[in-house]
Amino acid sequence: MTIERISKIKSHRIFRDFVWPEDLPTFKGKNLFYGWNGMGKSTLSELFRSIEKKSPVLEGDIEFIISGNKVDGKTFATAQGLPSIRVFNKNFVTDNVFTSNDVVTPIFVLGEENIEKQKRVKKLKHDINLNEIESGKKETEKRQSERDLDSFKTHQAKSIKDLLSSSGGNNRYNNYDKRLYQTKCEELLRLSKAEQKAKILNESDFHTQKKKKDSTQLDKLKLLNFSYPDTRKLTEQVVALLKKTVVSTVIESLKNDKDLSEWVKTGLEKHQKEHSCNCLFCGQPLPDGQIEKLEAHFNKEFNTFIAEVKDQITIIESEIEKSYALPNWLSLYDHLKGNFNDLRQEFLDEIERVKEYLENLLAALKDKEQKPFQPIEHSFEIITGNENIIFNLNAIIIQHNQETDEFQTGINTARTKIEESLVAKSLIEYQHKKNEVDIVSSALHAVCDKITELRTEVHKIEEDIEEHRKPADELNADICSYLGRKELTFEIKGSGYQISRNGTPAKNLSEGERTAIAFLYFLKSLEDKSFSLEDGIVVIDDPVSSMDSNALFYAFSIMKKKTENAGQLFILTHSHSFFRQVKNWFNYLPNQKNKDEYKRPGMFYMLTKNVTDSERSSSISRLDSLLCKYESEYHYLFKLVYDAANSEKKADLQQNYHLPNIARRLLETFLAFRQPSMSGKLHMQLKSTNFDDAKKTRILRFLHTY
Repeated sequence: MTIERISKIKSHRIFRDFVWPEDLPTFKGKNLFYGWNGMGKSTLSELFRSIEKKSPVLEGDIEFIISGNKVDGKTFATAQGLPSIRVFNKNFVTDNVFTSNDVVTPIFVLGEENIEKQKRVKKLKHDINLNEIESGKKETEKRQSERDLDSFKTHQAKSIKDLLSSSGGNNRYNNYDKRLYQTKCEELLRLSKAEQKAKILNESDFHTQKKKKDSTQLDKLKLLNFSYPDTRKLTEQVVALLKKTVVSTVIESLKNDKDLSEWVKTGLEKHQKEHSCNCLFCGQPLPDGQIEKLEAHFNKEFNTFIAEVKDQITIIESEIEKSYALPNWLSLYDHLKGNFNDLRQEFLDEIERVKEYLENLLAALKDKEQKPFQPIEHSFEIITGNENIIFNLNAIIIQHNQETDEFQTGINTARTKIEESLVAKSLIEYQHKKNEVDIVSSALHAVCDKITELRTEVHKIEEDIEEHRKPADELNADICSYLGRKELTFEIKGSGYQISRNGTPAKNLSEGERTAIAFLYFLKSLEDKSFSLEDGIVVIDDPVSSMDSNALFYAFSIMKKKTENAGQLFILTHSHSFFRQVKNWFNYLPNQKNKDEYKRPGMFYMLTKNVTDSERSSSISRLDSLLCKYESEYHYLFKLVYDAANSEKKADLQQNYHLPNIARRLLETFLAFRQPSMSGKLHMQLKSTNFDDAKKTRILRFLHTY
């Protein structure tokens, strides 16, 4: 696949309206362009490079003919069948010679792809540095947040230890520390929010548990063994006795006089015992039948009833005098005392109330005892004792005894409840500080992971660069041949090369040296497996820029050797010396002397510039015959000056802008032949020349000023 011609270049940089002339031969296998600076060589080489990069040319209107097909410059990115092409020009130099200026020893990297990778490495290392700085900040934040959390845990643990420790050796809180506090926090965090809240004791419960854990083991107490009188039964018995009467021969005087009746009854019992017929009170004989009358009044039924009443009185008095033994409330654990004392008072009040009721029953019986012959109607509002009070008192005593039996367990439980309450209260702050540690730790891990990721990428890219890096000894041999001196040497360093000048690191390469290094790399790249030299197209634009004349010959010989087998070759130059070398190479190609120039393998072109309406415009044309015929540029320069001097056209600054430079080059060539001993000293050479002094002054002014 070959490029046949550039059919048109319109409105693209210095090419304003170029159309390939019909009489201009198409490109051949070897093609040489000659043109001074500003004639459009760089523009042409960039058009070729756009094909290489598959980059569309959006400025102006460009059209190539490639293997018979028209290819629009705007379609380079998508066009099918573009040739494989390699282009060397100033942009290649810029893109393929990279110096790491940020290190003490300059490291050079060769190759556009490698340079892009090296730039990527540089950016990645910058990112690594930024991330390492960030990592340091995060590490500091992490340590601070960990210190804050640790200080918080230590403070909380000390508060719990101070509150719950004791002189006993079996108290786990004597050695309570931040580790145990954290364990309890994590345990409570596994609970639901409601369960956590339930662990927090209110002020009263907290005080109760605190008193409990501070308490001393007490003796066990006896249960209250007491039952209330059966007031219902007693009341029924009393009511029955009150309603009952004695059937007898009643002595009216005794019936209604209680005291007299008692007195007489007592006296009767004494007379019966002593069998006396005289009154034991006054000594007078008793009336006949008096004893019988009294006995009839106080008969057996009477005595039985009175005995029954007395028995009931005894029963009630016994219930009234019934004893009970309440434990001393001071003998209970502190947290039980209050409730027990309240119940004890209720119990005493209840006993008093029941006794008062029994006293009423007793009074009614005693009244009946004096009135056995008449029924007494009496109703009572029955009062019973509250058995729940006794039950509750005993429940407290049982709790007291149980706590005595389980005294140590109770203290441990109280301590645990207090601990959990205090920990539950601090959970929010603990979780907040723990989250701060987790957040900054996560951020630190992310930064560290990023640094690892970046370092891995740097390592991989540097390995890729090193894999494609040319051996240093090859480059040393090539640069020596190219420049004609061993001044510069290459040494592999990192992913690039350290270039030394006479054994000292070369910190500043000249433009010519950079061009030489880039051109060597370019010629080496033609050997890559990715490019077939025999089938490909090679474009070289001024590889000898800023080189001295000796280096030029070395450069040409290396270029010739490396590119002579290229499928198609384009060389563009402004150096006549280099142009002459390439021209002679092409002139000795097989079949180059063929009379039919269209069958020749090498073709010569030149770039010229025209000025119309004060606008410069370049074009491609045949090489001037004087440049073809003669080895020297002198004849061609003379022609240009001669034609300008004899032109009948009105002088135009734009049109003649290049003439002072052309005239200087012409005069320097002429005087170098006439005055070789003063080469390079134009003023002295001209002064030594026998010529009109006024004209010499005008000539110098023309050359120097313009």
